[in-house]
Amino acid sequence: MTDTVFILGAGFSKDAGIPLLGEFVDQMWDLAIRGKASAPLDESDRRLFAAAMKIRDELDGYHGRAAFNDRNIEDLLSILSFNVLGGGRKDREKLDTMSAAIARTIELTCTVQHPGVDLRTSKSVKDGPNVYRDFWKALFKESAAGRKLPSIITFNYDLVLERSLLQVLIGTHYGASNALPFKRFQIDYHYSALPPRPYDVRYTTFESWSSGRSLEEGSILVEPNATQTLPLQSIEILKLHGSLNFPRKASKASGSNPDVSFTLPVPEPHILPPVFNKVTGDAASAMWRIAIERIRSAKNVVIVGYSLPSTDIYMQYFLKAGVGPNRNLNRLFVFDPVLFSDSPSRDAMESRYASCFSPQLRDRIDFRPTTRTERIRQGTAEAFVNMLSNKPGTLIF
Repeated sequence: MTDTVFILGAGFSKDAGIPLLGEFVDQMWDLAIRGKASAPLDESDRRLFAAAMKIRDELDGYHGRAAFNDRNIEDLLSILSFNVLGGGRKDREKLDTMSAAIARTIELTCTVQHPGVDLRTSKSVKDGPNVYRDFWKALFKESAAGRKLPSIITFNYDLVLERSLLQVLIGTHYGASNALPFKRFQIDYHYSALPPRPYDVRYTTFESWSSGRSLEEGSILVEPNATQTLPLQSIEILKLHGSLNFPRKASKASGSNPDVSFTLPVPEPHILPPVFNKVTGDAASAMWRIAIERIRSAKNVVIVGYSLPSTDIYMQYFLKAGVGPNRNLNRLFVFDPVLFSDSPSRDAMESRYASCFSPQLRDRIDFRPTTRTERIRQGTAEAFVNMLSNKPGTLIF
């Protein structure tokens, strides 16, 4: 059982180029109007974004009677989700279209890439900012020193965590001289349609005579002269709102999806609307249950890039349900640049978080964890990773 839980919001993925929730619709509109991202869009993407913008325009008529922000993707998804409850097939198609447009927007803007575990080259993949690779390196360093890996809870659909993980594990970037604290690992989403698969870490010399690593899927690795398999390190990533690599259903033949890669999106990803419990099945129920259990047993909880908006009542009660029975909670850290500003927004965010917890626990919330490094903007994902790298004992219990 982990002693530390990281909760990662949209702000954690911002450095990867993925727009924040309040910027998402504008980014989709820009893709629809310009017809290009880093390169011109193909015809299927053009049709998809045009259809998504048409759906948004249809919702514009609601403004005469209902207050909502049609530039916030969660507001749009919420209305479309409830329309499914009160409508029919066309409403379901509109929600699916908007979900598909979200998935393509994420992929077209994300700078962190990786082709997957089949990479057989000495060339290291280093697409995207160093901050995400540094995140995994810091965790592995602490794991090697005897600390438990934190459970990671994220509200993001993207594959930044998975891709940056493989950037560190495969190739020569991290180097064979930096020994990992495990020889076998798996990513465990606790999502029934994508069960975990083990990977063996192989230290090797590539054709360029560079030392590095490769991964092999599904084999049973046994130490020489040993009688049992090596321990399996589980890397727990709980993606509560779904993910681009989550298939909607498990394969009927095997009960799993053997062809699904955890670094590549599936054609129709499982993206949970804000009212997920009303319009989805139970494929993600175990994930939510495990997430609450992890918070209930955590001693440190670290929240990065999530402002706990007043409209997100569901997540406020999720935190209350998690922290409520936890008698051993030591500290709660909140990383957000707004908390380092002198503004009403800072006061409002502090008030929202404080209202989730009892008065005696509020003194244990650190709203301004600082790296004391001037070049890094305080409260950002970079500041979080910098503290994780240089003062790990502050965050990891």
